[in-house]
Amino acid sequence: MQKNLTIEDIEEINQAGASAQIQPTPFDLRLITKKIAIRFCEYKISNVPNKMLNSETIGISNKGILFLSTTEFKKANLLRVWIEIPDYWSRKSRKVEYRHTEAPTYFQILTRVLSVEEFLKRGTKYQTLCEVLSIDPIDESVLEDYLNNNGALQK
Repeated sequence: MQKNLTIEDIEEINQAGASAQIQPTPFDLRLITKKIAIRFCEYKISNVPNKMLNSETIGISNKGILFLSTTEFKKANLLRVWIEIPDYWSRKSRKVEYRHTEAPTYFQILTRVLSVEEFLKRGTKYQTLCEVLSIDPIDESVLEDYLNNNGALQK
């Protein structure tokens, strides 16, 4: 948790030229090593599914996501990420009271890029760490259940 800053704290930080924003680390995001299929792209209003890139997570939690990408994103870029948990709708349908004629296979989150590191020597892959900015509370609980139950679907 971040400390509430007083006016004096902010003035001291501004005078020192430091940033008042503390960036989370993978440890702070409590990532769980788990491979889950994802699709992602830079956040735009007009994103279309066929222009999204495919990957798998290296680590994931309700607070962050770590994955490999062929694209190098700039720090602080916003990314739209679709997370494709196996049997997603059957898991979510236990928590909601509505139905779908065509059950979704993924849920969507909004993330901010915290760091990008070259994974291979020639810059062909990048390890991208993102902080989750927006996630639906029900999808968050579905993700937590999936990660805590090692992917087992309970009946």
